[in-house]
Amino acid sequence: MESIVNSNLILGAILSLLFSVIAFFVRQLHSDFRKVEQNLSEIITSTEVIKANMNAESVRIFERINFHEKRLEQLEVYLLKHFEEESGVALMRKKKVVAGSEKPVLPTSTKTSTKIT
Repeated sequence: MESIVNSNLILGAILSLLFSVIAFFVRQLHSDFRKVEQNLSEIITSTEVIKANMNAESVRIFERINFHEKRLEQLEVYLLKHFEEESGVALMRKKKVVAGSEKPVLPTSTKTSTKIT
């Protein structure tokens, strides 16, 4: 009888030790899952903030691009008008030279206009 009680006592102690080890690892696993959940929520918040900042920056960049495109178009129009005025003056000079049979006067500047599309 004593051997049965002894074997039951040893088996109970081993099972108790195994269950306590299992409980320890389950607690560690549970705390790790909590940390992972907190980290995941922080990452989600960070990505939302980054996404909002990127959207705001992209809108700002598109506004600047549109502003620069409009400014470039205005400069093209200004340069085209200026070039046309200069070429009109040069044509008038050539006509006067031909009529007066003097030496031809070359235009002072030879600017060319290139339109960027």
